[in-house]
Amino acid sequence: MDLYIIMNEFFHSLMHPLPNAVMTVVMGIILLYWLFVFLSGVGIDDLDLGFDFDVDVPDADTDTDVDTSEPDGEGAGEKEPGFFIKFLNFMNVGKVPFMLILSAFKFFIWLGSLITTSFINVSTWGAWSLLILFPLAFISLFFTKITTNPMAKIFKELGYRGEDEIDFIGRSGKMLSNIKDKKIGTAEIMIDNNPIKLNVVSMDGQELKYGEYVIIEDESDDKRTYYVSKEISIRNF
Repeated sequence: MDLYIIMNEFFHSLMHPLPNAVMTVVMGIILLYWLFVFLSGVGIDDLDLGFDFDVDVPDADTDTDVDTSEPDGEGAGEKEPGFFIKFLNFMNVGKVPFMLILSAFKFFIWLGSLITTSFINVSTWGAWSLLILFPLAFISLFFTKITTNPMAKIFKELGYRGEDEIDFIGRSGKMLSNIKDKKIGTAEIMIDNNPIKLNVVSMDGQELKYGEYVIIEDESDDKRTYYVSKEISIRNF
């Protein structure tokens, strides 16, 4: 079999059957992105596309619907990170630029699709053949994890620390629960039009009610809980 036939079959397999075609298009978009990155000289910190994946602060909820607020009971302990935060940490998000992780993940799905369809004839399945991408995506998560582990060590040596940590001190927000004494509750602040929920405790123990505006005065050593006091402004009158 000459080289022409081999190359012809290879390029045919890139677009047939449907799962291969879909993932080849996706990989083409990824390739164009990286070509743009190299030509424009984008820095490492810009590869997160502006997403805030600070997995080192499990009490901050930036529109991910991960409720990390404390229970309403008195003296409740700090709640451990939810499944989504643990998943991000498992995938090395925040340790490796997000686009590198996404590119590796898509690459393994694409490669898995090419290999799988060479052994299993899914051409007659029509649109149902796309279902094979789901188990391939699950398997690709583990290959992505293995691939990004050494990357995480390299980026740590380079001083990469993900998105810049937000300084909440001095910012104002709105209470989403009632707190008093040492009871832990939840407050919501807006950062660039993004609602962020924080675990808060009354600074001086005074009662703070749902809907009242507060200002963040201080934070705990582990930055999991923030101390707030009632904000004195015209909107409180």
